[in-house]
Amino acid sequence: MTSLTRMIQDVQATRGGWTRFWPYGFAVWSGLAVFASFEPVRAGGLIYVALIPWLIALRARPQAARSLSYLAGLSCWIPSVWFLRPVTIMGVFALGAYCAVYWVPAGWLWARGLKAWTPNRSLTGLRLVLGGSGVWVLLELLRGWLFTGFPWNNLGVAQVDNPALIQLAALGGVPLISFLIVAMNFGLGLTVLRLGQRLTTRAPWRVQVELYLPLFLLAVAVRWGMGELRRQDAVPVDTLRIAVVQPNVDVKWEPDRGPEIRRILWELSELAISMNPDVLLWPETALPDELRFSPESSALVRALAEKGVPLLLGTLDMQAEAVPEGEPILDFYNAAMLIDTDGRLLDLYWKRHLVMFGEYIPFANLFPFLRSMTPMPEDITPGDVPGIMELTTGELAGILICFEDLMPYLSRDLVREGAVLFVNLTNDGWFDPYWGSRAHLDHAVFRSVEFRRPTVRATNTGVSAWIDLRGQVRERLADAETGEVRVRGFKVFTVEIPQKPERTFFARYPAVMFWGALLAALLLPGVLPQKPEDR
Repeated sequence: MTSLTRMIQDVQATRGGWTRFWPYGFAVWSGLAVFASFEPVRAGGLIYVALIPWLIALRARPQAARSLSYLAGLSCWIPSVWFLRPVTIMGVFALGAYCAVYWVPAGWLWARGLKAWTPNRSLTGLRLVLGGSGVWVLLELLRGWLFTGFPWNNLGVAQVDNPALIQLAALGGVPLISFLIVAMNFGLGLTVLRLGQRLTTRAPWRVQVELYLPLFLLAVAVRWGMGELRRQDAVPVDTLRIAVVQPNVDVKWEPDRGPEIRRILWELSELAISMNPDVLLWPETALPDELRFSPESSALVRALAEKGVPLLLGTLDMQAEAVPEGEPILDFYNAAMLIDTDGRLLDLYWKRHLVMFGEYIPFANLFPFLRSMTPMPEDITPGDVPGIMELTTGELAGILICFEDLMPYLSRDLVREGAVLFVNLTNDGWFDPYWGSRAHLDHAVFRSVEFRRPTVRATNTGVSAWIDLRGQVRERLADAETGEVRVRGFKVFTVEIPQKPERTFFARYPAVMFWGALLAALLLPGVLPQKPEDR
């Protein structure tokens, strides 16, 4: 029986029928409020109260916790991934339905804890605040890992416009900020429930420790973050002039578009090179074919490189795999290549983390019809080594292709290999005209904070930008008059690179947040078995 069917039957069986439907309305309210905290609405402050209607509904109807929670998750995730509609409408609903599942165990466990809470039990309230936050963080971590991971719109990302608070990411990544946000929702939610109880029973007012603890933690976090902003301002830096080309090409894979795409790249790159940058960046799969196997693209790249500026670009690549007594098998890769001023290939990186239904189709050999769900005619093969490239100026750049900048573990690998800056080559043209490219930039901000490395992004249609050590978007390629980022053009960024890059607590101890969230989750009432006398 599906969650939706269970929800309908539960409502119909309830005495009073539809007159008691309000908990489901509250669940939808919470889901939509979480969605509105991110792009395209971007009401980041809303995230601190977004979960409260859901908590009230769980308190009122704990027996319907699973259906309430799934409905809240659907209300959040279907609009949250709507930017994928130009790629696949089926994928929007499938992905939204999948991500909503993670709200169910959270709501079920929260409902058990809320059932054990009463306004005069402050210790239970504190356990709810800490345990409920730990449960949510564990589920966000699970969603970011399971089935290759989809760490999109974790609650902490909603604070991208709060420069002081996001500095917490250097300690515990986005999960630490999510923990604080859920704690605030619980503190405020329990306060609302306590006030409601007081109005009906005229119970005396008591110190609201469930609210004071998250408020205190939030104040400490902001105060610490302000100090970190000042400290990062004083970090000695060197500069690197990086020219980013944004071709703004809508459809790349039509064979007759090849000459036009190469012309656009040539014209923009010539202008960029005339400004004497240290390196020239092209976005993911900028070329319409495989650079190493295309005479036309090879000639273009060689002619540009010989103008005196090395070129770091995204392109498809392939390699033949020998098969005994048969035709060789071609493996295709999403690649980044570094070309020196003599036109030679200096370094190569094959993308490690592939996007399901974007670069490969699971079980496509068994179910060929699934191939229609992706714009790629063939599956991409993943690489197996971190993308470290030494630029001709001596800096070690860590390469992240497309959504790889959503995965903290990939950035951590690059830092361990000595990267002093991140370079993200991405397309994002799949999402036009929706907000996916802007939301992608928001997620990239946190990699710079978590590891104290600047990030330079070269995109096909926006947003090409660079982000400093504090997570501030310092410059972006946009129309000077309108501010529109989906434009064709180039821009030279003067990127500040720390002279002595630090290793943050999050880089050194990445598992601390998982174990901390697990210990906190065990505090939630109803999680651990209780002795008979405690029930």
